[in-house]
Amino acid sequence: MDGGLDEAKIVKTIVHTGSRVVPFRDGTKVTFHFQTRKCDGTLLDDSRTRQKPMELVLGKKFKLEVWEAIVQRMAVGEVARFRCDQSLVQQYPFVAKTIRDAAKPREERKHCCGMTVQNEGIGYRDLDELFAQPQDLEFTIELLSVESPGEYEQESWQLSDEEKLQRVSRLREQGNTAYGQQRYGAALEAYSYAIGIVEQLMLKWV
Repeated sequence: MDGGLDEAKIVKTIVHTGSRVVPFRDGTKVTFHFQTRKCDGTLLDDSRTRQKPMELVLGKKFKLEVWEAIVQRMAVGEVARFRCDQSLVQQYPFVAKTIRDAAKPREERKHCCGMTVQNEGIGYRDLDELFAQPQDLEFTIELLSVESPGEYEQESWQLSDEEKLQRVSRLREQGNTAYGQQRYGAALEAYSYAIGIVEQLMLKWV
């Protein structure tokens, strides 16, 4: 449990026991399904209605800190409900907006800054109500998998500059191989990914 959170403000109820207890540390990637309900039972969000489950890398200062805490109290395959005090879930409306927007076409997404929230709201009526009237929330979590650092391919934003350069070199080789095999789609994908990383580095070094 994260030392920065008050454990007394989180009440856990096991729905289904898990199959395997694993260690957690910074950089661990957890994959899980979630449902979010108000304490009157009103459903706010359900990851199963979207294309894929939630993925979270621990120790990267995720905006909803309580999620990092509760998944570390679970075993792989476990399903559990966590009732969380309103003081721990104040960022939920913004996290939920980001998750919902990610499922939309890019042109339908709307940026949300402090001024926008004040003048126009978050953009979803239920989240606007939750923001205006904070309350306890209940999360039902199914922990699908836990991968330690090194067991999964990290996203580019997780890499050091040196690791990014190494990945660019590897992607270039993969692109060249795919091109030589006339797999032009795969070659284009590898080259495009490599160019994206180079652009990130150029912005950082300017």
